Amino acid sequence: MPRKISTDSNKKEEILAAALNLFLENGYEQTSVRMISQTIGCEVGLIYYYFKTKDDLFENALSLYFKKFEEELMSLPCEADVDHLIDTFVEYMERKAAEIRENFANTHFTVRAAIHEKIKTIAESYLSEGFQQAEQKDACVLAAFLAQGLCGAMLKDDASFYEINKENVIRTSKSLCGVKESVGKKKDIPSFLL
Repeated sequence: MPRKISTDSNKKEEILAAALNLFLENGYEQTSVRMISQTIGCEVGLIYYYFKTKDDLFENALSLYFKKFEEELMSLPCEADVDHLIDTFVEYMERKAAEIRENFANTHFTVRAAIHEKIKTIAESYLSEGFQQAEQKDACVLAAFLAQGLCGAMLKDDASFYEINKENVIRTSKSLCGVKESVGKKKDIPSFLL
C-alpha cells in the first residue's frame, strides 16, 4: 500500500528555500532534486507532488526570491511622462543592480543568467505598463527592447561598463522613446540610430 504524502503547508516553502540556496550555490545542472530532498529530509516524491519538474521548481524558487523585487518595482510611479518614467526606472535599477551583483557574485553563471532574465521580464512589465499609460506607440515592443538593453547594461558583471556609458545608455533609451533633449543640453545622437 502506497504511503500517504504529507501536505504540510510549510513544506512547500521549505522545499523552495532549500532549492533556491542549492541552485545559487551549485548552479542549475549541479543541483539535483534528490540533493534538495536530502537537504530538507523528505522523499523525492514530495517535491514532485508540489512541482511537476526540476524546471518548475527552479522557476518557482526564483519567483519566490524576486517577489519583493517585483512588488517594489511595480509600486513605483508609472507616470504618463516617459522621460520621468525612464528616470524613475533607471534610478531604481541602478540601486538594485549593485545589490544583485554583490549578492550573486559567486553564484553559478547559469543561475546568474536566469536571474538576469527574470529581472528583465519584471522590468518589461513595469515599462510596458508605463508606456501604455503614456500612450506610447508600440508600448510592448519598446518595453521589451528597453528592458533588455537597460537591464543588460546595468547588470553586467563588470559595473564599469555601465558607469562609463551611463549617459549614452540613458540618452539612447529616451531617444528611442521620442524624448527630446532639453534646450541647452544638445547631445549627439548615437550614429547607430541615424
